[in-house]
Amino acid sequence: MSRKSKVLSLSIAQAILVLSNLIAGMVFTRVLSAKDYGTYLQTFLAYEFALPLLTMGLPTALYYFLAGENNDQKRLVFENMLLLFGVGVIFSLFLLFGGIDLLSNRFNNDDIRETMKLLIWYPLYTFPVLLASSVWISKGKAKLNAVFNVVTGIVTTLLLIVVVSITRNYEATVLVRVLLPLVFFPIYLYLIFSNVPGRFNRPRLDSMWGILKFSIPLGLASVFGTLSTQLSSLIVSLLTSPEAYATYAVGAKEIPLIGVVTGSIAVVIMADMASKIKEGDVRYALQLFKKAAVISASFLFPIMCFLMANSEQFIKILYTEKYIDSVVPFRIYLLIIPIRIAYYGSAFIAFGKTKQVLYRSVFDLILTGLFCYIFVYSFGERGAALGLILTLFVWTVPYNMYTLSKYFQCSFYEILPFKNLLRILLISIVCAIVSLSTHVLSLNSGILFVISGLIFFALYIVLSWQANPEFQQIIDQYRKKLKF
Repeated sequence: MSRKSKVLSLSIAQAILVLSNLIAGMVFTRVLSAKDYGTYLQTFLAYEFALPLLTMGLPTALYYFLAGENNDQKRLVFENMLLLFGVGVIFSLFLLFGGIDLLSNRFNNDDIRETMKLLIWYPLYTFPVLLASSVWISKGKAKLNAVFNVVTGIVTTLLLIVVVSITRNYEATVLVRVLLPLVFFPIYLYLIFSNVPGRFNRPRLDSMWGILKFSIPLGLASVFGTLSTQLSSLIVSLLTSPEAYATYAVGAKEIPLIGVVTGSIAVVIMADMASKIKEGDVRYALQLFKKAAVISASFLFPIMCFLMANSEQFIKILYTEKYIDSVVPFRIYLLIIPIRIAYYGSAFIAFGKTKQVLYRSVFDLILTGLFCYIFVYSFGERGAALGLILTLFVWTVPYNMYTLSKYFQCSFYEILPFKNLLRILLISIVCAIVSLSTHVLSLNSGILFVISGLIFFALYIVLSWQANPEFQQIIDQYRKKLKF
């Protein structure tokens, strides 16, 4: 399966999942009160916070090991799965022996005492299968990864929507979200091991220790990275009410389509870059890195500029007027997009330089905590998003580019195709300014959003076709793939 086909399959799958999750979020915000929705989000915030802390980069490490491992791969995957099960046990024990009360007190929300009891055994059957995508992508099964994730994602989303609509109760939705992965668990196991060559062999402690030595720096970096991105949410959750947290959480998140583009491209180039670097072809790996950035920017820059100009309509359509205060953190979070077009983490992993990711992430955490505290204290919950963005621009991106320039054996300014990226950004800004002309119309938010969007993207396609050669190539490739 070609690289383009892999990216297309994963992008389509991600788009479907994003749409289903978006619809679920719209239903939840309309059916549940802000307090109940905040409780639902806080229940899984603890799990999502613990995930990188305990898994220690083990699923991602498989991209590196499977790229160079030709024999005994079933054992390698099984060892990774055993390690993930072990850390799942740690999280379950934490919840069982006092963790629930601790988190409830820290979040100033007694309601999550009951919902978090449902999470006690959840890690035991969700942690081990976190490596599924790493295995499938590494073994050239991108289509399987896409189809399986779409099916499980849609089934989960539909059940959540049905249950919350009928019960109008956040506890019932938590129960559905906890039990359904248990049904999928045996299917995961079959599809993982049936796509890995070799026979089952007894796990080796020295091999498991080797995996841990590689993944621990990566895992610690993920911990600090997640803390850095979620620290703003944690600070708001700790210092404000569940209602305020719900309002902040609705806006303070990346737009769903970022994951559609960046996630799909990242999992593909991570495997390809690792292979090329191990072959000694660093220049080709750099071209992959730069090309991925241009492809991402061609999709993400226009989305950023359009939503920046139409944030109020977007929030009203999705979450109603009740969450209009979410517009400010939403606009701030849009500024993450220029950073997300480059796959710095994939490059570090491909080079096997996980310690450098760890060093960067430590400072990410320190600066984010400092900035978030200052801005939340000064401007309230909306200031937390500003603290995260400031850290990314002041420290994270410069460090990534400087460090990777040494590994790619190029200058700082050769890491990214700045000229091409600037051209895409300018085209997007011009289109956004033109689309703002629709705001003089006295129309429903939904209709206004659609009209503005049609004008924006029609103009973007015309200008990009004339001034952006990469955009022409992307459209031609997708058109040939879809056969029209």
